[in-house]
Amino acid sequence: MMLDSFKNSVQGRMFVILGLGRAGRALSQALLKAGAKVIAYEENEQVWNGFAVRALLNIGLRRIRKFNERLFNFEPVVIASPGIAPEHPAVLFFAENGIPVYDELDFTSRFLTGELIAVTGTNGKSTTVTMIAEILRQAGSKVFVGGNLAPGQPLARALNIGKRDFYVVEVSSFQLSRSQWLAPKVAVLLNISGDHLDRHRSFAEYVRCKFRLFARQQPDDWAVLNSDDPMVQNQLSKVRAQKLFFSLIKKEADGYLNHGWFYFKGKPVARVATLLEQFTGREYSGITSRLFNLERLPVVENAIAAVVVAKALQVPVPVISEGLKRWRPLPHRLEFVRTVKGVHFFNNSMCTNPQAGIKSLLAWRKKVVLIAGGKEKNVDAGEYIRVMKERAKWVVLLGENSRRIAEGLSRLGFKNHEIARTMRDAVVRAYRYAKPGDVVLFAPGFASFDLFKNFQTRGRAFKDAVWQLQ
Repeated sequence: MMLDSFKNSVQGRMFVILGLGRAGRALSQALLKAGAKVIAYEENEQVWNGFAVRALLNIGLRRIRKFNERLFNFEPVVIASPGIAPEHPAVLFFAENGIPVYDELDFTSRFLTGELIAVTGTNGKSTTVTMIAEILRQAGSKVFVGGNLAPGQPLARALNIGKRDFYVVEVSSFQLSRSQWLAPKVAVLLNISGDHLDRHRSFAEYVRCKFRLFARQQPDDWAVLNSDDPMVQNQLSKVRAQKLFFSLIKKEADGYLNHGWFYFKGKPVARVATLLEQFTGREYSGITSRLFNLERLPVVENAIAAVVVAKALQVPVPVISEGLKRWRPLPHRLEFVRTVKGVHFFNNSMCTNPQAGIKSLLAWRKKVVLIAGGKEKNVDAGEYIRVMKERAKWVVLLGENSRRIAEGLSRLGFKNHEIARTMRDAVVRAYRYAKPGDVVLFAPGFASFDLFKNFQTRGRAFKDAVWQLQ
């Protein structure tokens, strides 16, 4: 059932959609069904031949290859997919003619009927979003989950499914860079570290984009913030909503970790062991409790943030505990694969920046055998390389920047590293250097686009290679 406010607002109007990725297709479909006129710009010819886009063409989507001033006669609303960069010629054409370019998630948020919960940060967004959503489901709420979540559905999908009590969405810096209307009831900022500097002009611009999440909040809204992250703490003056803080180490925060329990304002909420069982299954839960350093484990930090959000929304403690118990980890996020002759394999292919790599390494009680490397995004990897030296017993490198990382490790006097040719080769080499009781951790620390289509394809390649071990 389409949302009435959306249909009434767009019917008969002209929309230009830049990019027909997931978000562009979802919004185009919703607009066409609502009676809008939609023309789309997409450079990839293969996209136009895909089933989903052919279906849109059959219900009225029109293609545009070049832009000219005749478009302005129709007073179009221009909406870009997150992957369309600010310097793209199509964006510049409209900007030079005084026509704003909006973001799909931002535009869609204007028409939602329930409360919006938006989560951003450099790392941990998807995990936190799915935890919050599961807790709210256990509370009996109708919940839409999506946004930038991968795998997942763009927020525009919500326009065709009727009313929901809550919309829990992941928001990227790309989406926030064009934000005009986004006004979450609860806005969550998990952390900030260097990422996507191939897209953003500077780290300062990246930080500004993240804090746009709070720009349109009101004083009675909630901002959930990381008390341990200095980059977050330095920008608090930009937040006017009610602030709640979470921490792995500070007991004065609103939500924190204490002796194996999640606490909120001095009271226990749920056992951490309940969460850890989701990683390996109950039969392997001893693996995680023995190997993980809870005070450095990213998923524990994400869970504390989810607990704080739930308490802000007045969810009862037993419901929060049940939600964490029923939550299931997403693939490729510190995912347990299997144990082979006492060696435990974990897949963290979603680790696509150096800070995520650092957190992955610090999450273990003892040194691991690490597989790392990939495509860089103009981010300094020096600290990750230093942590490799301290927290890895062996490093097997794979990908475009393997040689540069190897040179960095050698300069630090760390000799236990080598370069693999393929994922299969990397896994075999890592297994060779591991002993029973060791962890082989796949934490690339860089993007996947050098050798793989995306982080999911990369993660599946790792898991396939692990399952081929005898």
